Amino acid sequence: MSFQLSILKILAGQPDGRGNLELIKLHLAVFYTSGPEWTLRMKRLAELAPDLDAFSQGLISRERGAWTITNQGRDFLAKLEEAALGATPATRPPDPAEPVEVEQASPIAPPAAASPPKVLERSHGRPQGKHRKNHRKRSA
Repeated sequence: MSFQLSILKILAGQPDGRGNLELIKLHLAVFYTSGPEWTLRMKRLAELAPDLDAFSQGLISRERGAWTITNQGRDFLAKLEEAALGATPATRPPDPAEPVEVEQASPIAPPAAASPPKVLERSHGRPQGKHRKNHRKRSA
C-alpha cells in the first residue's frame, strides 16, 4: 500500500525516526500535491510489497501522540528500495544519485575566419597632409 510506504519514508527521514500525526499529514500534503513523481514512485514501490501492513508487521510503532519507524521498518524500506533499483527501468523509481544519460547536442561550428578589423584613424578635427585648406600657421 503506497500510503503506508509514504509514512515509512517520512518517518525514516526524521532525525529520530519519529513524527506526530500533524507532521506526517503536513509531509503527505506536500508530497502528494507537488506533482506526480511522488505518487508514481510510491505506487512502484507498493507493487513490490503488495501485502504490506506496516503497523501489524512491526515496521512502525504507535505511541501516544507519535509514530516511530522501527529498525525492522528501516531494514524493510532499504531492501524494498534496493529491489526497486534492480527492477526494470520502466518500473523502477528514478534515483537522484544515478547518472542520467543526456543526448549530446551537435557541436556548434566556430564562425568562419574573418579578416582582421581595420584600424581607423581619428582626425581630431584637423585635416591632414595635402588636403589642408586655408590652414594658417600660428606665429609665436
